[in-house]
Amino acid sequence: MHEHGGHDHPECDVILKGGISSGVVYPRALARLAAHYRLRSLGGASAGAIAAAAAAAAEYGRAQGGFERLAALPEVLAASDEDQATYLFRLFRPQPSTRRLYALLVAGLMPERPRWGLAALRWLLAAVRYFPLAALGSLLLALLLVWALSMHAGTLVGGVALWCKAGVGLLVGLTIFLLALASTIFVHALRRVPANGYGLCSGLGDADTLTPWLHATLQSLAALDADRPLRFGDLWRGRAPPADYVAAAAHHDARLRCIDLRLMTTALSQGRPYSFPLETAAFCFDADDMRKLFPAVVVDALIADSPERIEEGPLAGRYRLPAMVDLPVIVPLRMSLAFPLLLSAVPLWRMRVDPDVHARGRWMHVAEKVWFSDGGICSNFPIHYFDALVPSRPSFGINLVDARFVPAPAHDPDDFVWMPDHNGSGMSSQVVEIEPRGPSVLGFLRAIATTMQDWPDSTQLAIPGYRDRIVAVRLRAQEGGLNLRMAPALIGRLAARGEAAAQLLLDHYAQRDPPQGSVTGWRNHRWLRYRVAMRVLGEALADLRDVEAATCTGDAALLPMHADPPSYDFRSDAQRAAALSAYRELLTLADRYAQVRDELGYPIFDHDPHDGPRPRPELRIRPPL
Repeated sequence: MHEHGGHDHPECDVILKGGISSGVVYPRALARLAAHYRLRSLGGASAGAIAAAAAAAAEYGRAQGGFERLAALPEVLAASDEDQATYLFRLFRPQPSTRRLYALLVAGLMPERPRWGLAALRWLLAAVRYFPLAALGSLLLALLLVWALSMHAGTLVGGVALWCKAGVGLLVGLTIFLLALASTIFVHALRRVPANGYGLCSGLGDADTLTPWLHATLQSLAALDADRPLRFGDLWRGRAPPADYVAAAAHHDARLRCIDLRLMTTALSQGRPYSFPLETAAFCFDADDMRKLFPAVVVDALIADSPERIEEGPLAGRYRLPAMVDLPVIVPLRMSLAFPLLLSAVPLWRMRVDPDVHARGRWMHVAEKVWFSDGGICSNFPIHYFDALVPSRPSFGINLVDARFVPAPAHDPDDFVWMPDHNGSGMSSQVVEIEPRGPSVLGFLRAIATTMQDWPDSTQLAIPGYRDRIVAVRLRAQEGGLNLRMAPALIGRLAARGEAAAQLLLDHYAQRDPPQGSVTGWRNHRWLRYRVAMRVLGEALADLRDVEAATCTGDAALLPMHADPPSYDFRSDAQRAAALSAYRELLTLADRYAQVRDELGYPIFDHDPHDGPRPRPELRIRPPL
């Protein structure tokens, strides 16, 4: 294993939830944790991926002041120009083809508390301002239809009062105007947004645009020159690797990584998430595609480190993606934060093998363009990162939740951070309000979308040994999220909540005993995980024993199959003998476990459904992401 000398900090992992501008919560939180812990592993999706990558870079540049610079980022993002636009807001710059759509999107955003009536008026005025011809055409159409309806109504109900007819006509006209204007803008968006990579902003521009700024920030935090992008291999090696250290070996063995960074993204073309660093080497890139999204120095590094440029076949002219050890961190980071329709998706390519429908039994090679978008689409809070059967160090999670449970009057930041203080606390998963003010179709549809997106993460959060290591930061409406116009004071308050959340984790985990009246801490956490691990291992042994007894005399009996397996044969007779011996040892252990259980009269680690940590987790096999 890689020995990480040169420090006396205990280690921890941190997983961060996505939330677009809510990411301002994280810099001071991570810097506060880093004052006590070495941040060994970091992961996240979307805005959480930005913070995870920034913290990994700061850990790499710890001795050069990386965390001091990280802690100062909220002040950088809150800095305002003469138009009172914060640096955070100015980082998002649309392309000329999408400028009017972006201006319409941000017109109703508020610096502080939302006022939806004023926001609706701003959006309407912005629609008229930025789409004047569409507004004029919609107005003429509305007037024409209202005139036609009024003439027809006049012949049918001539006795209706003039003021009533005028009121009805105004309402009908306004409805027609709004529908016509919205339809015209929608059709405009259907043409312009796909042509810009399915986003209003590509993220590329001058040094004060999102992606170049992120690249420069990572380089500064890591104390690296701007012309050599920070790579995964840099993080794996650390500042002072052993002389015989081989970073490529860390690709398949995370224990060899000095700093383990994992970033979640979503391959929409394949309907699944991917986690970087990837296990597969199947992807390629088009240099022209990359130059529309990344600074030239990053694209040049991709080309220089690519194993090959493909010269023939469906992928001709494209480059193989560099090995993960050589991949610049900014590339999967940009993939993870591609919030749908706001930021352009990132395209990669791969070779797909399809059946040839014109020739039965034949296959054909097809070049497939794979669009990568926001990691939060599939897993906005990948709390499964860095999980271990029994952990050797804390793996903290910082969750972003709504403020429904904030007491009144609220004291900021203390009332806006929370974590469980006993074993039964935090068992309920997230609350999705469907009828906050009565029956609501929109609330029902919103709950469907939230459930589709978040159920894997929210169910994982309720498991014992998970929920007790997660701190929640509560955010009101318009605090973070899509509100790019947050006022400097609000950015400062959110950053302070992040620091308070980190302090709450330290209060519970940084010393042997938790705060008075609480059991949540490192010792209790490990004991919980031990109880859970032993229970699921015991269940797995019992299942293995039962299945072996039921199939030991059939054609698919496993013990004799070692001599002549139908596929995936062993590499040597020595390996075959070792595998057979290991399987027999497991069966012996299963028999012994069953004997002890029978002597005791009930399962060793679980008397009944109400004994031990709950809800009862399951041990499952799943593919790597």
